[in-house]
Amino acid sequence: MPRSPSASRWFARLLRPFTGRLAVAVLCLCASSALNLVYPVFMGRSVDSAFVERSRSLLERYALLLVALFAFGSLLNFVETWLLQSAAAGLLRDLRARLQSHLLTLTPAFFDNRRTGELLSRLTGDAATLGNVLTRDLVDGLQRSLVLAGALVVLVSVHFRLTLVMLATVPPVVAAAVLFARRIEKLSEKEQDILAETGVAAEEALSGIRTVQAFVREPFERARYGERLGRLFGIELKAALAWGAFHSGVQFFGICAVGAVFYYALDLATRGLITHGQLFSFMYFTFLVATSVGSLTSLYGRFAAAGGATKRIRELLDTAPAVADAEGAKALPRPRGDVGFEGVTFQYPSAEKPAVDGVTLAAPAGTMLALVGPSGAGKTTLASLLLRFHDPGSGRVTVDGEDLRGVKLPDLRAAIGFVPQDVFLFGGTVAENIRYGKPEATEAEVKAAAEAAHAAEFIGRLPKAYETVVGERGVRLSTGERQRIAIARVFLKDPAIVVLDEATSALDAESESAVQGAFERLFQGRTSLVIAHRLATVRRATAVAVLDGGRVVERGTHEELLAKGGLYRRLCDLQMLS
Repeated sequence: MPRSPSASRWFARLLRPFTGRLAVAVLCLCASSALNLVYPVFMGRSVDSAFVERSRSLLERYALLLVALFAFGSLLNFVETWLLQSAAAGLLRDLRARLQSHLLTLTPAFFDNRRTGELLSRLTGDAATLGNVLTRDLVDGLQRSLVLAGALVVLVSVHFRLTLVMLATVPPVVAAAVLFARRIEKLSEKEQDILAETGVAAEEALSGIRTVQAFVREPFERARYGERLGRLFGIELKAALAWGAFHSGVQFFGICAVGAVFYYALDLATRGLITHGQLFSFMYFTFLVATSVGSLTSLYGRFAAAGGATKRIRELLDTAPAVADAEGAKALPRPRGDVGFEGVTFQYPSAEKPAVDGVTLAAPAGTMLALVGPSGAGKTTLASLLLRFHDPGSGRVTVDGEDLRGVKLPDLRAAIGFVPQDVFLFGGTVAENIRYGKPEATEAEVKAAAEAAHAAEFIGRLPKAYETVVGERGVRLSTGERQRIAIARVFLKDPAIVVLDEATSALDAESESAVQGAFERLFQGRTSLVIAHRLATVRRATAVAVLDGGRVVERGTHEELLAKGGLYRRLCDLQMLS
């Protein structure tokens, strides 16, 4: 596995698309920083022209020059700000897109161990924190550093001893910044973790609102969310205390520096060792140094706070997909549909024994293979292996004789239509959900797919027919209606292989009859892998495989297995189908 790049190289890659904008922003920044060093020089000369030379014309010239410099500096600041803001927005867009794109490559097993609210927190809060630090804060730090360095050079050239007096207060500020940064980094990491937990609690309660209200668990959800808010508030109070102590400390030392310099400079002025203009310039430069040191230490704290966000984002991006295209993977044109499991064994990482153990099955093109058995027998695992949500630990899963580990994932999944028990519909319209199977489909093709899935009749009764919004997860539709939209989606996709996972287990008799009619049309000319507890679904299967404990214990047709009197017969007796 390749080593993760260093933080500096990783940051450089993120900033690479915006180097042009950032370079121009830095040039503007250097120019405006130079102007910040020029202002006090001309201000000092203006003071001397008024109090020493007493020349009104000279004073006016300096005033006009300062106005011109201020106008030019404002223009530079406008360009710099626009470039930085646009670079920050672009970086944030790219970073979020990269995160979301990477998450889509990870297998369902990854999401089984993560909560959606936590991942959304990474996409929003952590990405925003990192984007701001890498653009505005980074350039702001560079500007403050340039101003600080330039001011120190000027101060040393004007009066060395006076500069030493001012610099005597800098070491305590730097030491405080280092200690503060360590503290704030820990607090920031805790804050982001608790913020993610808070988002999880809110997201789960709202997405499961029917369950919450049906079980009268509103008080529990309020308490759960309130407990996380309380913890978040506690961390934020600690962070506020740390920031307050730090800022007040920096302010104290800054005022001490300015006060000491002011007192010493006045003493020099009364003795005639410096002019009033030099005094003014020196005090202005001292103020620049004090504000620059204060800003740099605050920026140091923000960089430290961003450390946790950077760590979490890199952890996500460094997570390798458990299943990916092998080097030199073959294209898989539309297959005939021969499906095979050859000595397949697979064990989930947290399980004590294999979910499937040495399974060998075949479904020739155009046939229907039904998988039945008690819960936990390994039926859904076989379907997941066919879709390559997992790869087998040993053995092979094949399509048209090709080991699935050697073919391209998009080609494989394009050849398979999947109808799960818990159908997921997006919150858009009926047409958009059907068209998910073929984004470029015409309106006529969408309607034809709905007709084939026995869905056109109920869709026509909806308020806006195909343009009716179904709500989050299709909440405005019944279970049977959602199933038929899922089947229409597969019709539109027109795959060579169809996988049905408990697709009728939650339906009433009338809905099941409509769905079964849709299935009969869907199975025509396609290889079908059907997983079912309700055995009426598999009566017309070409072959039935009975699984128990991850192994195939019986196989044959419906009639043959009934005659054997084994596990299949007992399952049928429980449903009074024999």
